[in-house]
Parts: sequence; C-alpha cells; structure tokens
Amino acid sequence: MRNKRCRSGQNKEVDEGSDSKDFITELSDDIVVMILCLLPIKYAVVTGSVCKKWRFLWRNLRKLNFDGTGDLIITRDWRLLNRKRQMYVYQVNDVIGSYNHPMVEEFRIRFDLDNDHRTLIDGWLKFAVKKKVETIELYFVDVRHRSFLTFYNYDFPLSLSNRNDAVVEIPSLQKLYLKNVNVTEEILEQFLTNSPHLETISIHGSGYLTKIRVSGRPLNIKHFEIDECPMMSSIHLSDFDLVSFVYKGQPINLNLANLPNLRKLICQGIVTSRNNIYKLLSSCALSLEVLSFVEHPSQRFLELDSLPILPNVRELTLTIGAHEDESLLQLTSIFKACPSLESLTVKLIWFTPVRRRGKVMHFATYLHEHLKLFQILGYYGRGSDLELAAYVMENAVGLQKIVIDPRYQAWYPSVSEKDFSKKVECARSFAKMQLIPRSPAGVNLVIL
Repeated sequence: MRNKRCRSGQNKEVDEGSDSKDFITELSDDIVVMILCLLPIKYAVVTGSVCKKWRFLWRNLRKLNFDGTGDLIITRDWRLLNRKRQMYVYQVNDVIGSYNHPMVEEFRIRFDLDNDHRTLIDGWLKFAVKKKVETIELYFVDVRHRSFLTFYNYDFPLSLSNRNDAVVEIPSLQKLYLKNVNVTEEILEQFLTNSPHLETISIHGSGYLTKIRVSGRPLNIKHFEIDECPMMSSIHLSDFDLVSFVYKGQPINLNLANLPNLRKLICQGIVTSRNNIYKLLSSCALSLEVLSFVEHPSQRFLELDSLPILPNVRELTLTIGAHEDESLLQLTSIFKACPSLESLTVKLIWFTPVRRRGKVMHFATYLHEHLKLFQILGYYGRGSDLELAAYVMENAVGLQKIVIDPRYQAWYPSVSEKDFSKKVECARSFAKMQLIPRSPAGVNLVIL
C-alpha cells in the first residue's frame, strides 16, 4: 500500500511537471538558425516538420552543405547509383529554388557526380556566385573507383557569368576546395587574378594541371594544396605571403623561393634530384613550424650538409623508402637540425622487409630536450627499427609518449590478407619483446 502511495506521488509530480514550458520551441530564431548551420541542408530542411515555427527558418541559412556522401555505398549497380543521383539532384534543385537569402557564405556539393552532370553543376555554381559565395567546395567521390580516369571528372567552366567572355570571376571567394574536378592552368590563373580575397586553394585529382607558377605579385593566398594530380610536372612558388603548402603525388620539379611566412610544408611526393628538398628549405628555414617530406631510397641521406638549421620546427614527419635492414641512424642529422622538435613521426616504407642484424648500433648522444611524442609507423622488428627507437629513447629527455604501429605501410602491398595479418602479428610480437624492456620510466609506450 505504501509503495502504491509512493508511486502515486511520483506520478503526480510527473503530471504536474507536464505543464512545464517547452524550451526547445521557445528558442529564438537566431539560435535555431545557428544550430541548423551545423547540419547538412537536408536535415535542416526536415526540422520544419518538427515545429511549424521552424518551417522556413532554413531559408535564412548562409551555409548550404549538400553532403550526400553518407547515402552512398560502394556499388557496381548503375541503376541503383543513378537513382541516388536523381534523388540528390532533386534535393539540391529544390533547396536552391526555394532559397531567398541574398548571400551564401559556404556552398558545398559532396556526392558521386561527374562531367555528365556538367550543366546542372554549372547552374549551381552560378547560383552560388550570384549569392556572393565565400567558400566553394566541390567534393565528387567515386564509388565505382574510376578516379584514376580523370576524363570522367567534372570540368570547371571557363565562365560563370551570363556574358559571352570566358572569365572566371568570383570577387567574394575566400576558400576553394575541388576534388575530382578538372581545372586548367588558365582557370587557376583567373582565380588568382579575379578573386582578390582568395586565401585557400585545395585541388585534388585534376587531370589537366601540369605546371603551376605563382610568383612576384601581391596575392592574398595563404594556404595552397595540390593532391594527386597525375599530370603535374612542376610547381614554382615565390615572393608572396604563403603560410602553408601541401603537395601529395608523383615526382615533380618543385621550386620554393622567398616565402618568409611559410610555417607548414608537407611534401608527400618525391622531389626530383634537380632541387634537393634540403636546399628548398633554405628559403623558409626560419619560419617553418610543421614539416613533412619523403626520402627516396636512391637519394636518401644525400647532401645532408645542405640541410639548414630549422629553429622553429616543432612537428616533423619523415616518410622513408628503405631496403632490407639498412641503418636509419643517419636520420638523426635531420632530427638535430630541428632543436625545438616536439613531435616526430617516422613512416617506414619497406619493400623487402628482412631481419638480419642482431647488433644494435649507437650514435653519439644528442639531447632532444623538447621532444614529447615519437611515432614509428611500419615497425617490423629489424635491427634498424630497434636502433632508431633506442636512439630516441636514450636522447629525448622529455619524452612522454611512444606510438609503435607494426602495420605494413607500403603503397602497393603485394601480400595476401592472411599473410598480411601474420606479418603484422609477428612485427607486433617483436616490438613488444624489443621495446618494452627498453622503455624509459614514465614514458607511455603504445604498441598498436
């Protein structure tokens, strides 16, 4: 009886509380719009069915994010993919047709579309330009894995105006992200010339770009990224206030000169021998804070005497192509050139992994006072792996964490999944046997 009275009292409290205010629906329109800005546009539109008050609030959004990648699946079924494309196109057209705000800050298209949809995409871009867009992202994924065939890519138009002249002119543009979009040198030049506020350019998978030269004029470009453009042969950047540059792809002729504000340089592509990577660093040695580059097996450790001191580099990533069990301790010359180093990652690309040397060599002591994080990706348990890890353990007096990843890092693994698993498990066992006894007290050793 007593329990019934208690439950009755509890129910009474709940009933009395049911008359409390619904704070969600009482949120101001400005706050709701701020929340909707964080959602892909299709979810923002759906919120109108939750509350009548919110029905048309999405039209006040200044960020239109048409991200449909979550609805994509890897498929070879053309009919299924075509239906999904039709639904996506209908959604974009429906939103654009109902949108009445005078400005758009961000306009993002993320789906599996190609040059067959050129007329539609051209129209969407013209809408964004008319709305004085500040950020454009065209992110075209490829669920049928045809990205290496760049002739399927959407071709960026030579004109986005209703005039007859072929001019790409987006005065309001600040950020441009293009994936699997073909861009010519002429179009890139027009972006640089006709978009005075443009700060960020990221181009991934363009099949038309071959040479880029940006030099000797006042530009607002701060962040420049070129990623996996298969026809790229040379890039020359000089005499402007670039802050970060990222290149990933095939070997190229790279020239960097007079970039006094360059703080981040990532070069995950082999630089041709005509301009050794160490010599390139001389133009930005005092400003660099983040550095990542590839050492090719045939060029590794050459011209180390040309490596300048990099006093402000705090994050260093080295991707090393190597052979059998040859020593890696020559890398310490690069470590020493970065006296402020805090994070060090070495990614080992071993094409012929063998364990031959049991004896571990030691280099002269050089204290790395600021190094806190050390990572080796592709640790296999060779003598060369161990002696590199031992060097850091012995000389990094402020080390806090070591991460060892024994997984195969080669670009084109030639082993079956079963053999891959065996190699990884074997490498993991060697890592535990070799490193746990040597790990300094107070250092967090993580073996993945």
